[in-house]
Amino acid sequence: MFKQVYDKLEKEISGEIAYNYVAEISRYHRIQASPGLRSAVTYAVDTLRKNGLDAEVQSYPANGKNYAWSSLMFKEWNCKDATLKLIEPEDNSQFLARWSESKISLIQRSYPTPEAGLEAEVVHVGKGEEDEDYKDLDVKGKMVLCDGDVSRVHELAVERRGAAGLIYYGTWIRPPVLPEGELDDALKYTSFWWTGEEKPGLGFVLTPRKGRWLRDLLKEKKVKVRAQIDSELYEGTLDNAVATIEGETDEQVLVIAHICHPQPSCNDNASGSAAAMEAARSLQKLIDEEHLKKPKRTIKFTLVPEMSGSYTHLNANEEEIVNMIAAINLDMVGENQSKTASSFIIERTPESTSSFVNSLIETIFKEIKGEIKNLGGSGKYASFRHTVTPFSGGSDHYIYSDPTVDIPCPMIIQWPDKYWHTSYDTMDKVDPDMLRKAALLTATYAYTIANAGEATALWLTSEIYNNEKQHLLERLQSNIIETVNRQENITENLRFLDKQVRYWIERAGKAILSVKTIAPDSIVLDETINLFLDELEKSVTSQLEIEKKVLENLIDSSGGKIESSMDKPTEEMKEEANRMVPKRVYRGPVSTRNWVHKLSQEDREAFRKFGKKFEDERMMGTLGLYWTDGKRSIKEINELVELETGRSNLEYLLGYYKFLEKMKLVKITNR
Repeated sequence: MFKQVYDKLEKEISGEIAYNYVAEISRYHRIQASPGLRSAVTYAVDTLRKNGLDAEVQSYPANGKNYAWSSLMFKEWNCKDATLKLIEPEDNSQFLARWSESKISLIQRSYPTPEAGLEAEVVHVGKGEEDEDYKDLDVKGKMVLCDGDVSRVHELAVERRGAAGLIYYGTWIRPPVLPEGELDDALKYTSFWWTGEEKPGLGFVLTPRKGRWLRDLLKEKKVKVRAQIDSELYEGTLDNAVATIEGETDEQVLVIAHICHPQPSCNDNASGSAAAMEAARSLQKLIDEEHLKKPKRTIKFTLVPEMSGSYTHLNANEEEIVNMIAAINLDMVGENQSKTASSFIIERTPESTSSFVNSLIETIFKEIKGEIKNLGGSGKYASFRHTVTPFSGGSDHYIYSDPTVDIPCPMIIQWPDKYWHTSYDTMDKVDPDMLRKAALLTATYAYTIANAGEATALWLTSEIYNNEKQHLLERLQSNIIETVNRQENITENLRFLDKQVRYWIERAGKAILSVKTIAPDSIVLDETINLFLDELEKSVTSQLEIEKKVLENLIDSSGGKIESSMDKPTEEMKEEANRMVPKRVYRGPVSTRNWVHKLSQEDREAFRKFGKKFEDERMMGTLGLYWTDGKRSIKEINELVELETGRSNLEYLLGYYKFLEKMKLVKITNR
């Protein structure tokens, strides 16, 4: 049902045009709420208008006071120049960082120095994240050399101990694709995110190699630097580019890409913005030339500062959310895989927002993957790395997919990118053909939904049934294999398997039912959906009985029950979690950055230690909030997260909700 649209778009969409868009966008220093971002947004709007779209800049106050749901709209920031010069020892005198060479050489949102500059001795504090790092060190009035989290170092060194500022030389290490040393000469994108509660601060960024050189020089000699920063923070605006292909109804399909990040930031995310612009250009051209008819539903393209721009767009258009039936998010889509070591990923929606959109985008993607025939011509395959993954968040789809917003939004992304958030994210890492694939997938997806009616809904119901059933059976088989391989927890897994399969069937059923969104009044569709729901129940239940028999035989062959060796929550913990019913205060995911700073210093410290202890569990907090409806207890929420992810950590969720209550982001009542 999408193939005719796909074929027309395939002939029109150009990876080279999108590549040129990347080159233009990457010229701008696009920090959220800044003149550079505004220039990039204006360029995008002007370009979209020239291509026939109705496009405009939509601006919102960036004043450090206003909120969009729970997200603080921080002040606008502008920098005209910045330098960091080594002045002692004199024989080593040199510029360590210059804004004119690389905008990433400054910690973004740094406050200005006095006009004459700031001269200070340098002292090395290691990571600088713990009080122990400052033992026997006097950092007052000095620049601290560090490679830890800059917000934390600012708090300990500048706010508590009176340091003058930071010199940061950290980097990313992500084996196996990014071993230590590979980014020794790259600058890492680093920023302050002021909430208005902190003492003003500043800092510079060095490459790891230069940072180690300065660290070693400090062991031999006294080191002094001169910092000069011409910048300002002020009440300004945060700007979104919004373009529209008008439909016949009030319903909308949205295409989202964040246009922000420092110059050049080509793949992240000039590439996503460029692919969205090319999808918009191609659709508008085909509609204008009557190769495609005007869609039933409006298609909107929003190029925004990441997260904050989506919060503002949704908050400002809250009355329209009910008509926003689907979306897609483009993030880092243009990778040259041979250089970045990335894979082309379709990320599904969270299971709390089960939807037809997952099966639709995966079905279209199959067409894109069939680009090469095998030797005998009997099959097709892809020339690039690709996969489909469960929801993980981390970009604008995280806001749209929240059940309090309820706009199903998969994401296209390439990951891992070795050069993500560094000065190496340059044009040579961008591949026009990847941009073409992303734009083609996006345009086909958006137009198919925008123009869908009963016929598309009926076809799509079959696709969802087959896709979700396959996905469900793969999860079931994966569970069996893991249980067999681990040779433990078998009895518990057997008991849990029934609950899991019930949950999987219910979620797959929700995805099938969601197709009614595009044909709500079709009696034929209702009948078709019921047939598929019945068949799903029968076929999966039958497979479950077979797999359960395998597990029972395994238990018998092992001489008895094999119990779990994993830690379990205490009865007291389970009782407490069963009593506590959290209710969300704000629509959309919680943006905790500002709210953490409203805590006492003691509570902030406790929250930080809690985060480090449960560093690998943060995704559970996001999914837990998605399941939080004001009726479920924390125990019930934990059970749903476990069904979705296969993981459980009641201790983490209990602690997380208690901190959110202290931040006034949730209210907890007791049953």
